[in-house]
Amino acid sequence: MKKNKTTTALAKLNIAALALTGVMQDANAGRVEESYNSDFQYGHYSESGNRMSVDIFDMAVSAPIAKSMTFSASAVRDVISGASPKYNKKDSKGNVVQVLSSASPKNWCHQSICDQRDGVNSGLTYFFDNAALNVGGGFSQEQDYTSRFANSNLSWDFNKKLTTLNLGGSVAFDVVEPSVVNRGCSEGIVTNEDTGAVRGANCHKTSQQYLLGVSQVLDKNSLLQLNMTFNYSDGYLSDPYKQVFFYDTANPLRISDIQNDKRPRQKTQFAWLAQYVHNFEGLNNAALHADYRFAMDDWGINSHTSELSWHQPIGAGWQVIPRFRYYSQDSADFYSAVFSGKGKNYDAYSSDYRLAGFGAISGGLKLAKTFTEVSKPIEQMKLQAGVEYYDHSAAYQLGGNNSGNFADFSYYLVNASVSLKF
Repeated sequence: MKKNKTTTALAKLNIAALALTGVMQDANAGRVEESYNSDFQYGHYSESGNRMSVDIFDMAVSAPIAKSMTFSASAVRDVISGASPKYNKKDSKGNVVQVLSSASPKNWCHQSICDQRDGVNSGLTYFFDNAALNVGGGFSQEQDYTSRFANSNLSWDFNKKLTTLNLGGSVAFDVVEPSVVNRGCSEGIVTNEDTGAVRGANCHKTSQQYLLGVSQVLDKNSLLQLNMTFNYSDGYLSDPYKQVFFYDTANPLRISDIQNDKRPRQKTQFAWLAQYVHNFEGLNNAALHADYRFAMDDWGINSHTSELSWHQPIGAGWQVIPRFRYYSQDSADFYSAVFSGKGKNYDAYSSDYRLAGFGAISGGLKLAKTFTEVSKPIEQMKLQAGVEYYDHSAAYQLGGNNSGNFADFSYYLVNASVSLKF
């Protein structure tokens, strides 16, 4: 099922550039899906130190409906096992150490964490001459976490289709049901840790996100995209599986209190993203992608993300894509590896390493091969395989910090995918 192509050469550059960077919106003005598509992907994620391991299975399909609509749907399954940081404490010398959840012989996979996440989402896009409207929604389910969400996006082409304006919004309704003893939605003293798992009270959270963006074709080989996003979350934002240790101010090695993780019940975040893509015709149409993102929130976390990737066609349908990424963030206002005094003296507190000041360096390589001479009904098949390595370290933070290296770790991610066009 096909439709006539009316997209200009510059608009094609716009589409190709956004698709390669993974920032294409669900709806793109005036660009009707021309064929049936299906994508299948497998990935394996593994952290250092016998921590978390995840197997990822992902499937997506899209199909045209009549002359002006496209339907898309996807499903994902994550199989999770391993151990996760549970709390920080001081050793006999006063050094802070991170303690992981331990393996449990009562668990079917002999790990402290064994879970499976299943998610589905779908969307419908209606194309106008110079605009497109997308609406969609989905559902995600884990053993102790349920999320329902809806989203919409409007794209509008103008300036001879050299400029695209994007407006988007989404809302998510989440429920957390902790499966550990004495840990519901309230923050209180943790006791009887080894008596067994008792499911706690439901914890609700609502999240909203809004996007305003513009992409501009600068010339036949260059594209610039600017996005601004606003996020607001309200409800239970703490982690029921994290604990916080408090030490006596008079005796810094004596534990005076142990509390559950307690964070503010609201969070507001702004983020700005700039992306530049340049095509090099003389290098077999290779493309450089340069991205920078700055985010700030009212928890005190400011973050910087820079990413560079090079998309190099090497003939016969082959393409190689090396990638480098740097990330740095400040610590949350209520974060500390350990605290002094009593929990009642603080409005909020957390020792979660994800809220600490740190930096991360990652790099990866992807290899892709496109086949155009495929047996009917398949018009095109694309195979991809990639690997990525990530190193998380307090020493990488911009400006440095004094949090120490007790929470440093690394991970690798390998993935393979096949995409079919009918």
